[in-house]
Amino acid sequence: ITTTDGTLVHAIIPTSQQMVYRGRGKGKCYQNVLGICDFNMIFTFVYAGWEGVAHDSRVLTEVMAESSNNFSFPPPNYYLCNAAYTNTRGFMAPYRNVRYWLGDFRRRRAITKEEKFNHAHAKLRNIIERAYGVLKSRFSIFDKMAPYPFNVQRNVVIACFAVNNFIRKEKINDELFAQYE
Repeated sequence: ITTTDGTLVHAIIPTSQQMVYRGRGKGKCYQNVLGICDFNMIFTFVYAGWEGVAHDSRVLTEVMAESSNNFSFPPPNYYLCNAAYTNTRGFMAPYRNVRYWLGDFRRRRAITKEEKFNHAHAKLRNIIERAYGVLKSRFSIFDKMAPYPFNVQRNVVIACFAVNNFIRKEKINDELFAQYE
């Protein structure tokens, strides 16, 4: 079991293409990055370069449809995902219209079986949020990309994921991982 989610990374886009890269009303341009993360905060799959306005579920669908992406289909892998994705074979999203976010459970404990499931799901899936937090804290370029051609920007993002994984796998004493664990 691993977790999947998308995140936005700042992008420098030519004016003629900016409309599809403007992210969620923020005015700036972003590339949408799909990541899959294990419970050791290691990214096992990264796909960068999608338009910032692309919905996470669309990115996942397109990535799975292209065999050259080497996406590991369920089984053997199963993925915890947020409500932006649908419950399909191998992908486990939380119950809709039921409390989900961890902060919601600080005020009142889970009562129904659906709330208990969502609470457990949120605690497990939170690993990818923390892993993204480490990445964005470590690499300021995620918030202010350098003006490289877009294919280079995409490769910079992938390289940052690789360096981050290296630090984690080599068990280098790292304050950021300690902070986000």
